[in-house]
Amino acid sequence: MALVVMYHTLPPQIAANLINPAACTFFFLSGLISRDIPLKDSISKRFKQIMIPYYTMALANTAIWLIAKAIVPRQEMNFTLGSVIANVLTVRTAVGIIPLNIIPLWFLPAVFVMEIYYSLLRRLRILIVGITIGFVSMYFFYGSLPFKLDVALAVLPYFALGKFVRSRDLFSKRLSFLFTALACSLYIITSAFCNEVYLMEDYFGTLPFLYVIAALIGIIAVSGLSQILQKSKAVRNVLSLFGRRTLFVLGYHIAAGFLVYPLFDLIGDPIEIMERFWFAYWIINMGVLYLMIRYIPEPVITALSGSFLAKWQRNPEKLTHGK
Repeated sequence: MALVVMYHTLPPQIAANLINPAACTFFFLSGLISRDIPLKDSISKRFKQIMIPYYTMALANTAIWLIAKAIVPRQEMNFTLGSVIANVLTVRTAVGIIPLNIIPLWFLPAVFVMEIYYSLLRRLRILIVGITIGFVSMYFFYGSLPFKLDVALAVLPYFALGKFVRSRDLFSKRLSFLFTALACSLYIITSAFCNEVYLMEDYFGTLPFLYVIAALIGIIAVSGLSQILQKSKAVRNVLSLFGRRTLFVLGYHIAAGFLVYPLFDLIGDPIEIMERFWFAYWIINMGVLYLMIRYIPEPVITALSGSFLAKWQRNPEKLTHGK
């Protein structure tokens, strides 16, 4: 989540290249923690866990965009409400066609569709065919199909890898410091050449195969770094809070950045300043998010993140009694 926030704090292209392939770790982790249940039950359950939050946070972020547009009218906020609603409903997210604070939500429908692909292909016993098509699609598909149908296919292999690792109980083993350092070094080398990749638009640059290698190495690097950071109690307490509030952070980290927007506006052009001091902007954004997820009451976070149905599904009795 820290890397996702960093990616959206206007870093230079080289920094964006270094972050981008690591996004596939999310799909790997989705496979790692998912459980095998009947397809019909899985669709119903995951719709409540993923798509309800998507539409809830999209609605809230649309309201935030309208308010921000009224207070600080700028060219990059100039969209018609009708087009925004249409793009939200059909999950068409790309820079220039939808407000920036809504764009990160594309990840949720992509996960939802990806899990349906996996369940169907596995049930038909042609999972390996689907994985192969997923890799091949990176070379021929470019654009943004509704509901991220294309993106979900391209990231299916990482989800399947997570499922495989879980089935072999491989993730319980700790990675050595030397192995983690090697993975990080290889990741930096490979990802640096994955230039101007747009995962949400199913575009993997001119070297899609190199992106696959970087993404696979990135899974190891991020996992190893996480195990190292976990040894620090202070860091663990902070970052684990981001982990528990992943939906909220994903949905509102750009909106949280808007809170410091007026401060930059007093100095000069906010976009230019944030691009120049992007690392400081990331630290400030992380700080604002930490305060929000630390002090906003849990019922409010639950409502804003759209996870109320999923929580009720897990424990209806406690919610009925207002606990």
